[in-house]
Amino acid sequence: MKKIFESCKKINKKHRVLASVVLASVIIVGCISVKPTLAYFTTYASARGGVSIDIGPTTRVKEKFKDWKKTIQIENTGKVDCFVRCKVIAASQFTITASGNNWSLSDDGYWYYSKVVPVGEMTEPITAYIKVSEKVKTNFNVVVVQECTPVTYDENGNPCVAPDAKWDAEAQYDDEEGGK
Repeated sequence: MKKIFESCKKINKKHRVLASVVLASVIIVGCISVKPTLAYFTTYASARGGVSIDIGPTTRVKEKFKDWKKTIQIENTGKVDCFVRCKVIAASQFTITASGNNWSLSDDGYWYYSKVVPVGEMTEPITAYIKVSEKVKTNFNVVVVQECTPVTYDENGNPCVAPDAKWDAEAQYDDEEGGK
Protein backbone atom coordinates (compact mmCIF):
# COMPACT_ATOMS: atom_id res chain seq x y z
CA MET A 1 0.00 0.00 0.00
CA LYS A 2 2.91 2.32 0.83
CA LYS A 3 4.41 1.69 -2.61
CA ILE A 4 1.19 2.75 -4.35
CA PHE A 5 0.96 5.90 -2.25
CA GLU A 6 4.58 6.78 -3.00
CA SER A 7 4.11 6.20 -6.72
CA CYS A 8 1.05 8.49 -6.70
CA LYS A 9 3.19 11.24 -5.21
CA LYS A 10 5.63 10.86 -8.07
CA ILE A 11 2.94 11.46 -10.71
CA ASN A 12 3.48 14.93 -11.98
CA LYS A 13 0.87 17.65 -12.15
CA LYS A 14 0.23 17.14 -15.88
CA HIS A 15 -0.76 13.55 -15.36
CA ARG A 16 -3.06 14.44 -12.47
CA VAL A 17 -4.85 17.02 -14.61
CA LEU A 18 -5.14 14.54 -17.47
CA ALA A 19 -6.52 11.83 -15.14
CA SER A 20 -9.03 14.34 -13.70
CA VAL A 21 -10.21 15.35 -17.19
CA VAL A 22 -10.64 11.70 -18.21
CA LEU A 23 -12.55 10.91 -15.01
CA ALA A 24 -14.81 13.97 -15.45
CA SER A 25 -15.48 12.97 -19.08
CA VAL A 26 -16.48 9.46 -18.05
CA ILE A 27 -18.86 10.83 -15.41
CA ILE A 28 -20.46 13.30 -17.86
CA VAL A 29 -20.92 10.65 -20.55
CA GLY A 30 -22.39 8.28 -17.94
CA CYS A 31 -24.88 10.89 -16.73
CA ILE A 32 -25.93 11.81 -20.26
CA SER A 33 -26.58 8.19 -21.22
CA VAL A 34 -28.59 7.31 -18.09
CA LYS A 35 -31.76 9.16 -19.14
CA PRO A 36 -32.11 7.47 -22.57
CA THR A 37 -31.29 4.11 -21.01
CA LEU A 38 -33.85 4.69 -18.27
CA ALA A 39 -36.40 5.72 -20.89
CA TYR A 40 -35.72 2.53 -22.82
CA PHE A 41 -36.58 0.40 -19.80
CA THR A 42 -39.68 2.42 -18.83
CA THR A 43 -41.24 2.97 -22.23
CA TYR A 44 -44.85 1.89 -22.65
CA ALA A 45 -47.40 2.01 -25.39
CA SER A 46 -51.13 2.51 -25.22
CA ALA A 47 -53.79 1.21 -27.53
CA ARG A 48 -57.28 2.39 -28.25
CA GLY A 49 -60.40 0.52 -29.11
CA GLY A 50 -61.85 -2.62 -27.74
CA VAL A 51 -64.80 -4.86 -27.88
CA SER A 52 -67.59 -4.84 -25.35
CA ILE A 53 -68.91 -8.24 -24.47
CA ASP A 54 -71.86 -9.18 -22.32
CA ILE A 55 -70.81 -12.21 -20.32
CA GLY A 56 -74.28 -13.00 -19.13
CA PRO A 57 -76.32 -12.39 -16.05
CA THR A 58 -75.30 -10.22 -13.13
CA THR A 59 -76.63 -10.40 -9.62
CA ARG A 60 -76.44 -8.53 -6.33
CA VAL A 61 -76.56 -10.00 -2.83
CA LYS A 62 -78.76 -8.38 -0.20
CA GLU A 63 -78.02 -9.40 3.38
CA LYS A 64 -79.49 -8.61 6.78
CA PHE A 65 -77.94 -9.71 10.05
CA LYS A 66 -79.85 -9.93 13.32
CA ASP A 67 -79.86 -12.31 16.31
CA TRP A 68 -77.08 -14.49 14.87
CA LYS A 69 -79.08 -15.01 11.67
CA LYS A 70 -78.03 -13.78 8.26
CA THR A 71 -80.94 -13.45 5.83
CA ILE A 72 -79.78 -13.52 2.22
CA GLN A 73 -81.59 -12.69 -1.03
CA ILE A 74 -80.06 -12.49 -4.48
CA GLU A 75 -81.37 -10.04 -7.07
CA ASN A 76 -81.00 -10.57 -10.83
CA THR A 77 -79.64 -7.23 -12.10
CA GLY A 78 -78.66 -8.57 -15.53
CA LYS A 79 -80.39 -8.76 -18.89
CA VAL A 80 -81.25 -12.49 -18.91
CA ASP A 81 -82.99 -14.91 -16.58
CA CYS A 82 -80.59 -16.89 -14.43
CA PHE A 83 -80.03 -19.55 -11.80
CA VAL A 84 -78.22 -18.67 -8.59
CA ARG A 85 -76.31 -20.51 -5.91
CA CYS A 86 -74.61 -19.35 -2.75
CA LYS A 87 -72.25 -20.61 -0.09
CA VAL A 88 -71.97 -19.27 3.46
CA ILE A 89 -68.41 -19.42 4.80
CA ALA A 90 -66.98 -18.81 8.27
CA ALA A 91 -64.03 -19.98 10.33
CA SER A 92 -64.05 -23.52 11.69
CA GLN A 93 -65.07 -22.34 15.19
CA PHE A 94 -68.55 -21.56 13.87
CA THR A 95 -71.35 -23.86 12.89
CA ILE A 96 -73.53 -22.59 10.08
CA THR A 97 -76.80 -24.14 9.00
CA ALA A 98 -79.21 -22.64 6.51
CA SER A 99 -82.72 -23.08 5.26
CA GLY A 100 -85.16 -21.43 2.92
CA ASN A 101 -88.01 -22.20 0.56
CA ASN A 102 -86.78 -23.45 -2.82
CA TRP A 103 -83.18 -23.66 -1.56
CA SER A 104 -81.35 -27.00 -1.33
CA LEU A 105 -77.85 -27.91 -0.16
CA SER A 106 -75.72 -29.84 -2.64
CA ASP A 107 -72.65 -32.02 -2.06
CA ASP A 108 -70.38 -29.22 -3.31
CA GLY A 109 -71.36 -27.02 -0.32
CA TYR A 110 -73.49 -24.60 -2.33
CA TRP A 111 -77.14 -23.84 -1.67
CA TYR A 112 -78.99 -23.91 -5.02
CA TYR A 113 -82.12 -21.89 -5.67
CA SER A 114 -84.42 -24.22 -7.62
CA LYS A 115 -86.40 -21.56 -9.48
CA VAL A 116 -85.40 -19.38 -12.40
CA VAL A 117 -84.71 -15.82 -11.24
CA PRO A 118 -86.24 -13.47 -13.84
CA VAL A 119 -84.60 -10.16 -14.73
CA GLY A 120 -85.25 -7.60 -12.00
CA GLU A 121 -86.58 -10.19 -9.54
CA MET A 122 -85.13 -11.63 -6.32
CA THR A 123 -84.86 -15.08 -4.81
CA GLU A 124 -86.85 -16.02 -1.77
CA PRO A 125 -84.72 -15.52 1.34
CA ILE A 126 -82.35 -18.12 2.67
CA THR A 127 -81.45 -17.78 6.34
CA ALA A 128 -78.05 -18.81 7.65
CA TYR A 129 -78.04 -19.60 11.35
CA ILE A 130 -74.69 -18.96 13.00
CA LYS A 131 -73.72 -20.83 16.15
CA VAL A 132 -70.74 -19.25 17.90
CA SER A 133 -68.48 -21.22 20.20
CA GLU A 134 -68.10 -19.80 23.71
CA LYS A 135 -64.32 -19.85 23.17
CA VAL A 136 -64.53 -17.12 20.53
CA LYS A 137 -63.64 -13.73 21.99
CA THR A 138 -62.84 -11.77 18.80
CA ASN A 139 -64.70 -10.24 15.88
CA PHE A 140 -65.33 -12.45 12.87
CA ASN A 141 -66.83 -12.42 9.40
CA VAL A 142 -69.40 -14.66 7.81
CA VAL A 143 -68.92 -14.44 4.05
CA VAL A 144 -71.59 -15.09 1.44
CA VAL A 145 -70.28 -16.23 -1.94
CA GLN A 146 -72.85 -16.26 -4.72
CA GLU A 147 -72.73 -17.17 -8.38
CA CYS A 148 -75.17 -17.00 -11.25
CA THR A 149 -75.43 -18.62 -14.64
CA PRO A 150 -77.85 -18.13 -17.54
CA VAL A 151 -80.80 -20.46 -17.67
CA THR A 152 -80.28 -23.36 -20.05
CA TYR A 153 -83.14 -25.22 -21.67
CA ASP A 154 -83.64 -28.83 -22.75
CA GLU A 155 -84.73 -29.87 -26.25
CA ASN A 156 -88.41 -29.35 -25.25
CA GLY A 157 -87.81 -25.74 -24.16
CA ASN A 158 -88.02 -26.48 -20.43
CA PRO A 159 -85.45 -24.90 -18.13
CA CYS A 160 -82.96 -27.37 -16.68
CA VAL A 161 -82.76 -27.95 -12.92
CA ALA A 162 -80.56 -25.41 -11.07
CA PRO A 163 -77.83 -27.83 -9.91
CA ASP A 164 -77.58 -29.18 -13.49
CA ALA A 165 -77.07 -25.71 -15.02
CA LYS A 166 -73.78 -24.92 -16.76
CA TRP A 167 -71.92 -23.49 -13.75
CA ASP A 168 -68.56 -23.88 -15.45
CA ALA A 169 -69.54 -22.19 -18.73
CA GLU A 170 -66.99 -19.83 -20.27
CA ALA A 171 -67.61 -16.66 -22.25
CA GLN A 172 -66.53 -17.01 -25.88
CA TYR A 173 -65.82 -14.28 -28.37
CA ASP A 174 -65.99 -14.49 -32.15
CA ASP A 175 -64.20 -11.71 -34.02
CA GLU A 176 -65.85 -9.75 -36.82
CA GLU A 177 -64.43 -12.06 -39.48
CA GLY A 178 -66.15 -15.11 -38.03
CA GLY A 179 -63.01 -16.73 -36.55
CA LYS A 180 -62.33 -17.49 -32.94
